[in-house]
Amino acid sequence: MKIYILTSYNTGLNDPLVSFSYEDAYHKMEKSFRTALEGITQTVDEKENTSLDTFSATAVISGDWIEWAITEVELPFPNFETKKK
Repeated sequence: MKIYILTSYNTGLNDPLVSFSYEDAYHKMEKSFRTALEGITQTVDEKENTSLDTFSATAVISGDWIEWAITEVELPFPNFETKKK
């Protein structure tokens, strides 16, 4: 079983999202990324360092970096089989 953890960093760690759905984690990351850039004017260098990818995003605004990352974690599933002696 997999879980997906979305974290974001600006001046510190923001509240993470834990989900069983990659799509939910990606949607939240994409929405946060787009909201951060809404109405913002970036320099050419800032635009070059701003990106939205499959498991991460980076936005550079007025020299400040905002980063998002989705981490995929495999959780071990317990073995419910009974052992015969």
